[in-house]
Amino acid sequence: MTEKISLELNFEGRECYSVPMSIEIDFDEHLERTKKEGFKPSSIRMVDKMTGKTVPCQFSPSDSEKLRGTLSWILVSHAQKRLEIVVGGKKCCCQHLKGVEMWDRGDGQMEIFVNEEHVTSYIYNEAYERPFLYPVIGPDGLPVTRSLPCFGDHPHHKGIGLAIGDVSGERGKPGINFWALGNIGDPRQGRVIHKKFTNLEQGPVYAKIQEENIWKQNDELPEAYPWWPPERSRWKIKREGAVLMKETRTVTIWNVSPMRLIDIHTVMIPAVDEVILNADVEKKEMAKENGPLTIRVADNMRGAVEGTIVNSQGGRTEKECWGRQARWVDYYGPVVPGGPVNGIAAMDHPKNVRHPTGWHVRDYGLFAANPFYDKKPEWPDQGPIYLFKAKGDKLDLRHRIYIHRGNEKEGMVEQKWQDWVKPPQVTIQ
Repeated sequence: MTEKISLELNFEGRECYSVPMSIEIDFDEHLERTKKEGFKPSSIRMVDKMTGKTVPCQFSPSDSEKLRGTLSWILVSHAQKRLEIVVGGKKCCCQHLKGVEMWDRGDGQMEIFVNEEHVTSYIYNEAYERPFLYPVIGPDGLPVTRSLPCFGDHPHHKGIGLAIGDVSGERGKPGINFWALGNIGDPRQGRVIHKKFTNLEQGPVYAKIQEENIWKQNDELPEAYPWWPPERSRWKIKREGAVLMKETRTVTIWNVSPMRLIDIHTVMIPAVDEVILNADVEKKEMAKENGPLTIRVADNMRGAVEGTIVNSQGGRTEKECWGRQARWVDYYGPVVPGGPVNGIAAMDHPKNVRHPTGWHVRDYGLFAANPFYDKKPEWPDQGPIYLFKAKGDKLDLRHRIYIHRGNEKEGMVEQKWQDWVKPPQVTIQ
């Protein structure tokens, strides 16, 4: 016995390809026999009504109701105007697809595979100053992020992650640096520390990593250990560092192979009475070259080598993109000398603070979405961001990373941004 729910899609005249789609649905409202016969997510299937072909889908129940949750799939193209959700009967064949899988190595690294191909790893162990994605492997099987360890400039630029250069817990006081490496035992520096995973999902459509982190000032030691500190058990803590923020981070990797789509959603809340991002001290000397979103491209993709920087406003090169506001920035070039051209596009969501964000994007390979920056005269300095614990303030940011072949036009970067912020409308019949 099966029951069916029809979906109608409205593309508003746009062409769409390989678009992640999600709808909130309560099966209890749409199915008659659900409660009597029991409901199993594995019995959910999706069918293209025009072709009769199965469309892989993935259902994620809400915390409290197994009948209510989010149903996701990859919209292949705008030709899929009518879909049908089938509940009951045989199990969905897509449940057996490999899709996006995760493997926790047990050493603070979570490897992610799309259709059995390793595309990235989420590194969250305390050997590093903060969690990040590395390597990130593009559509032609080559890493599009700089190799580690790196012995050149800016060793703290690793893969794709989140960092902020100035987080203060008191007005008028310099902040803690969560951007650079610094020295162990230096209380002017901080670390983003993974505490636990709160949700891990994998399936034919996406894999999702949700974790809780803390942004903690370094413990002050009698002397800083620049390279080889003694074992942690032998540290003599002079003063314990403050926890300034608590963070919930969600990383979603979508099955749009051979391209890559990675969503990073972070919610930061103050752990002290007040947090000031980009401290409000007079005559501050620290350059605000901070994120939150940070990416370091492969060496040959750098603008200083064979790469190109372009933004949504038509700017090209570092000169026209650094210190400018834009919906997205695309950094593309041959991944290796004589190799295929790949691009990494970083996108800013309209609901983010100070959208469109400013971009700190440089020829040497770094680019970062940065609403705080005030180093260049062209940059729209909007001052610090204040988060009050008593008011329940939070910094809620969403970014999408799109890794593609070719330049920004061949990769249809603007269209992908539009697909993200204004996806096709879905009507449940």
